[in-house]
Amino acid sequence: MRVLATTSMIKLNLPNKPAELTPEKELALIEQFENNKKDPVWQKRYIKDAVFEIAYGKCAYSEVRLKEEGKDMQIDHFCPKVPYAKRVVEWGNLLPSLNHCNRHKSNIDPNNIDILNPLFDNPKDYLFFQNGLLCYKNAKGNSTIETLDLNNQVYINNPRVRLLSEIGKTLKDIGPWKDTDIVYFLQRIKDIMRKGTKKMAYSAAVSTFILKHSLYGQYKSFLMNESMWEDEFEIFEEELQFCSLPK
Repeated sequence: MRVLATTSMIKLNLPNKPAELTPEKELALIEQFENNKKDPVWQKRYIKDAVFEIAYGKCAYSEVRLKEEGKDMQIDHFCPKVPYAKRVVEWGNLLPSLNHCNRHKSNIDPNNIDILNPLFDNPKDYLFFQNGLLCYKNAKGNSTIETLDLNNQVYINNPRVRLLSEIGKTLKDIGPWKDTDIVYFLQRIKDIMRKGTKKMAYSAAVSTFILKHSLYGQYKSFLMNESMWEDEFEIFEEELQFCSLPK
């Protein structure tokens, strides 16, 4: 079975800003930037490390895992540095981004082109998967996909296609184990579900794929009928529901 997929996005919660980024320090960095617009004051190590953790080490837009296989993290200013110099180190305006997404978003002003900020917008309200492809529910979802080039085949789509294909194959391969080694079968189901949790790459695409897969539904029914659907499964499924983008 050939699986089509695209990028995805999950709702993010803004953590506390770094302790070093005091109001006084923020004002000093803003002044430093205003005096020299080429000075990347947001690249301070304590800022960059904290921004990296906002999306669990992933791009906030594409969910590509950063700092792996040459995927360097860039800091995206949701409201661009120009004309929003006063927001250049504002906590909540900085998002971890794949260079591809950051390059396409560029200096687009979200006050002129309405796009999602996953820190404050819930992607479920704007985006959904249909037949493995990311689609939009409204104009804001559409402009987000177009602006960030979120259906790009080369940079974003291909790795996800491979991952979903592997998960689909694994779901098929583990079937016989429920009759021969139930302990192993239970562990493999948990391993599959774990791949769709929020800290994993492409979690929105993966969770949607798993929840819609007929074999997953069959296995869940089997385990529930055998009173083997444990609390851990419930916890995993709640997180899959959180990450997924249904129609």
